[in-house]
Amino acid sequence: MAIGTNAPGRAAGPDTTNTVPMGAERNLWSAFANARGQDALITSWLAVLVNRVPAASLGVLLRPDPQAGAFVPVAVVPDPRRDLSPLRDIVEKVMTSGRPSTRRSGDGDVSLAACPVKVGDLAVGFIAVLELRGSKDAELQAALREMHWASGWLAAQMWQDASQENQARLERAGVALDILAVASEHRKPAAAAMAIVNEAQTVLGADQISIGVVRKRFSAPRIRLLSMSYSAWFRRRSALAEGLETAMEEAFDQNGSVSHPPIASISRAVAVAHAEHVRTSRTAHMLTVPLSDEDGPMGAMTCERRGGDKPFTESDLLMAESIGSLIGPVLAMKARNHRWIGGRLIDAIAYVLGILLGPRHLSWKLLAVVLIALTIAAATVQGPFRVQADAVLRGREMRSVVAPFAGFIADAPLRAGDVVKSGDLLVRLDDSDLRLEELRWRSEIDRLASQSREAQAEYDRAQVALLEAQIAQARAQLALATAELARTRLTAPIDGVIVSGDLSQKLGAPVQLGEVLFEIAPPDQYRVDIFVDERDLSYVQLDQPGRLALAGQPTEGLPFATTRITPIAEARENANTFRVEGLLTTAPDGLRPGMEGVAKIEVGRALMSWVWSRRLIDWAQKALWTWQP
Repeated sequence: MAIGTNAPGRAAGPDTTNTVPMGAERNLWSAFANARGQDALITSWLAVLVNRVPAASLGVLLRPDPQAGAFVPVAVVPDPRRDLSPLRDIVEKVMTSGRPSTRRSGDGDVSLAACPVKVGDLAVGFIAVLELRGSKDAELQAALREMHWASGWLAAQMWQDASQENQARLERAGVALDILAVASEHRKPAAAAMAIVNEAQTVLGADQISIGVVRKRFSAPRIRLLSMSYSAWFRRRSALAEGLETAMEEAFDQNGSVSHPPIASISRAVAVAHAEHVRTSRTAHMLTVPLSDEDGPMGAMTCERRGGDKPFTESDLLMAESIGSLIGPVLAMKARNHRWIGGRLIDAIAYVLGILLGPRHLSWKLLAVVLIALTIAAATVQGPFRVQADAVLRGREMRSVVAPFAGFIADAPLRAGDVVKSGDLLVRLDDSDLRLEELRWRSEIDRLASQSREAQAEYDRAQVALLEAQIAQARAQLALATAELARTRLTAPIDGVIVSGDLSQKLGAPVQLGEVLFEIAPPDQYRVDIFVDERDLSYVQLDQPGRLALAGQPTEGLPFATTRITPIAEARENANTFRVEGLLTTAPDGLRPGMEGVAKIEVGRALMSWVWSRRLIDWAQKALWTWQP
């Protein structure tokens, strides 16, 4: 950072202070005690410092100017017109090191002493430089000690100013937060704005406060008056309202505060519309601050005073700007939340387009390209159309083994899941009663045969004929008992797999005539029962190919062909289904009847968009038909 010379923007104290004789210490202290304003106070302080150092011939106080990028003089005593370029080296040295420094001239007639003044977080807040006549070490040390002691007052003064400024800032923040709390109690933006202007009018001591927000018509943003303090209704087409809106637009376009008559800190702002409004109304002083949210300016707040003796001050400007900085986002949020669905939809579309068309968010752009490509492909490309439904694997034919008579289970060596061959014993029933029955009829036949022989010996033909009939009856009963005795051993009728039946845990249990004991299915002939939803039944026809994915073998699709469509409905999982039968083309090892899975029947080809959305289309058509009168 370089040192700046006397610039037009430099603030200096009154000329009388700089021309006071160096020996008149009483006058210097009097000027210091009675100085008005910070600039005059600093100049008087520097004059006292120069007077207290006997060898000092010039005193300079410099302050860093971030905008100029250099240390600029704020006070020069006693001659403000002196060339300060010889001080450049020592100032840069103090600025770099942050420590006091001295420098002697080549001839020894003039010396320089510089001391930094640290204020706050700044490394160097001020730099005080004294030009001394002579170059004795004692004089330089005395000058540095005097500058060090004097800089304490300057630092304390700056701390006091900073404390007062922070106190004022806290007070403004507290007032702005109170107004924000009042605005948050209302949902609608107009009601919130009315509460804000009513509270702000008392705080700012204004006669009228108005708030306007941006209303976009076509492409040019326009501000429309939203609320006026203590005015529940106002004419939007009146000259007063139009004048306020024009003044608000003037501050909106400049994105800065505007006042008329001008305030010193914003005197460069264009205030043509404000001056015109003051001229055509009873307003004497007018101040407008912009309202902004995260997207930029969104409105303005105008304060008016009608009394000519109460102009707006810098404090009023800071208070108004503090209020505006907090209420802007709140009003913008309430306005967005209070809009219709169309307005929110437009914002959402604009946000998405900003992401897709902006310079960033490459991943979102790639995702959008992929989605657009998929959408175009789905609307133009045809793909396979398959009807999907739950399926159960069953045997092509089922053979049942039933109880031939009522009896008791004596032995059951096989059960469900076992593979059997034709003639294998499945179950043996208890035959003890049948054997006794067989023995009884054999004995009865022998007895009747003996009686028949006796009757033949007596030539009693009638008795012989009767006994022959009884013998024939007994032999029939014997044949029945023998046949039942043979049926106590139930064997497998075919080669296959026992699908159901487990009597190994029921030994000795009774069975009834005709009770199904086992079901056997052939091992290599399977049928697929497919439970097709009634909404898809119209697409299914006979001899259509398909594939079956079983739960136990999901990666292997088994081919099949539809063979029958049953007309009987069946409710499954809250859906009305019809059973479609299919025959497996191949039957690999490991299949068992009763396995479940998912079957897909090949119907043909169709647009992918229709395949994916047909359920929704069917629902919409049904709903439309239902709503029709």
